[in-house]
Amino acid sequence: MTKAFSAPGKALLAGGYLVLDPQYDAYVVALSSRMYAVIDSNGENLHLTNSKVIITSPQFQNGEWEYHFEKSADYKHPMETKKNGNPFLEATLATILSYTQPNSHFDLKITIFSDPGYHSQTNTSEKHSVNGKKTFLYHSQEINKVPKTGLGSSAGLVTVVTTALMSYFQPGSEDSLDLIHNLAQVAHCKAQNKIGSGFDVAAAVYGSIIYRRFQPSVVTDILDKLYADPHAAKLAIDGDWEFKHAKCALPPSIRLMMGDIQGGSETPKMVSKVLQWRSECPERAKKVYKSLNDANVGFTNVIGSLSQDSMNITKDQRRAISEAIQRIRQGLKELTAGADVPVEPPIQTTLLDNVSQINGCLGGVVPGAGGYDAVAVLVLAEYMDTIKESTKTSPELYNFVQWVDLHEEAEGLRKEDISDFNGLI
Repeated sequence: MTKAFSAPGKALLAGGYLVLDPQYDAYVVALSSRMYAVIDSNGENLHLTNSKVIITSPQFQNGEWEYHFEKSADYKHPMETKKNGNPFLEATLATILSYTQPNSHFDLKITIFSDPGYHSQTNTSEKHSVNGKKTFLYHSQEINKVPKTGLGSSAGLVTVVTTALMSYFQPGSEDSLDLIHNLAQVAHCKAQNKIGSGFDVAAAVYGSIIYRRFQPSVVTDILDKLYADPHAAKLAIDGDWEFKHAKCALPPSIRLMMGDIQGGSETPKMVSKVLQWRSECPERAKKVYKSLNDANVGFTNVIGSLSQDSMNITKDQRRAISEAIQRIRQGLKELTAGADVPVEPPIQTTLLDNVSQINGCLGGVVPGAGGYDAVAVLVLAEYMDTIKESTKTSPELYNFVQWVDLHEEAEGLRKEDISDFNGLI
């Protein structure tokens, strides 16, 4: 049995910080950069005295993790035998094994791949599959030393490993997106030691969505029960989490461009400071959140009103989109000032202001939690090349932005053709 799965990266265009609160909607775009997991099994080797899972990431130095399980109690705390810890893999294994409670030995190998958009592309070499359908960059460093671009690599990793493991332990369950989502959210929260907003995992599973988060207490309750009372935890995982994940997609007349400035931000610290400010200055925060939510709803409505078939967009529609993006940016600037957090730092303001002046650009934001990771810009499809050329001609005006080779790919979790990986494993 060999199977392959992939999940997309994400960009949170509207909903930064508000996405943490279950009363607000967010607009999340799934991206063409995907994470992949290929799972292979030696079958139920009943002669084995223990079970084993080997996970490799051949694109990075020392990218191998090996887990042995002598008894079911080991499922709670997977121990890596090579002293090469990875909290996301360990949390995923613990969650899936505690949920499925396998009653026979297993011997599994999972190979992980990631598309180029997730990491810095310096000091890399290309490798291609035999049929040429997959091309990956191989890095000269270990994974934790290669800068990330903020597309949601950990959420994608947890999602595809969750799917791969479930396809083995409960064949057919990988087709249940809600189950995969719930398990991946639990594992991702366990790995991070916090209950995040979950939009990155949701996008990895469902693709481009209008998202409203689940109640954090749902995951807290599951994590409390997962090892003490696996049956109760299973019922909670299988239940209805009552969150929103309505499918959406940009119309063909509008394209998303992601720009990397080779920076980086500490998202958890930024989120913590914003939440602290909201607690300490509730009245001011309430006003900022309301204006920001109004802008987010306006953006979602105008994008949703556009035809999914037409390549044409009127001047009034252009203006409405640009104005909605400007209102989102204004709200984020107010958040920056109030919480003293660089949601839209001055250097990003200059970049976005200048890019927005180029003909065909509708505007852009610093997506997600903001900071220095990347910018997301919406442009008219026919002007993409013009915009790229303009920023290349005068790079100093645009903070030497590098446009990442990706686009919206609204599809979420999917099965891959295993033959596309021949020559890479």
